[in-house]
Amino acid sequence: MDMSSSVFSDDYFFIVGISTLLTSELIDKNYYIVDVEAANFQQVKKYFFADRKVIAFISNDLDYYALKHLPGITFVDKRSRINEILSCLLANDSRYIYRVKCPLSVRESEVLSCMQKELDVNEIGKKLGMKVKTVYSHRRRLASKLQVGNRITLYRNIIRANLYH
Repeated sequence: MDMSSSVFSDDYFFIVGISTLLTSELIDKNYYIVDVEAANFQQVKKYFFADRKVIAFISNDLDYYALKHLPGITFVDKRSRINEILSCLLANDSRYIYRVKCPLSVRESEVLSCMQKELDVNEIGKKLGMKVKTVYSHRRRLASKLQVGNRITLYRNIIRANLYH
């Protein structure tokens, strides 16, 4: 089997599946495909401003919020069905791009942005002009909306997502 050199993942089955679904010739000519959860993102970043479309397969909102600032990326839900992936990539059907499950409020986005900059709760409160308890409340809602369970898992995922920058 001929596998694409433009699919970035540490998951062998993902590479085989995508290479089989789209063919390596089609991928290598038109796309860079990234399995965000299983790729060394530092190696992939150099391709984000290249001549091909970047397709990022993600399965959670936190990865979306961590990468949305990068230009020219199409996000695809990793749990999409084959026909949805094909429609998104080959027919540019926007119905099948990744959709955020729980949109964040403006304030929650600001708190998340501060957390991604590794500010502690006191610094976040001071920067955003809110009490520490309000920061705790936003952090709790972020963990719930991003479906990470608790603050420790939220911070662990933010640290992983910071590797994208």
